[in-house]
Amino acid sequence: MQIEIPCPKCRNTRMKFERPEPLDSDILTCFTCGHELGTLGSVKAKMQAAFERMRKQALQKKN
Repeated sequence: MQIEIPCPKCRNTRMKFERPEPLDSDILTCFTCGHELGTLGSVKAKMQAAFERMRKQALQKKN
C-alpha cells in the first residue's frame, strides 16, 4: 500500500526515507523543501486516528 502525505510547508507529496525499508523510528523528510514531518510511526498513528474518525462519522450519518 502506498499513501501520499502532503508536506504542510510546500504541499509536495514526495518524501525521503533514511533507508529502502523504513522503520517506525525513521524520520520522514520532504524531498522538495527538507521539512521533517516526524517519525514514520507517529505519522502512521495520526493517519490511523484520522481514518477511525472518518469511519465513525460515516457510521453516524448512516444511522
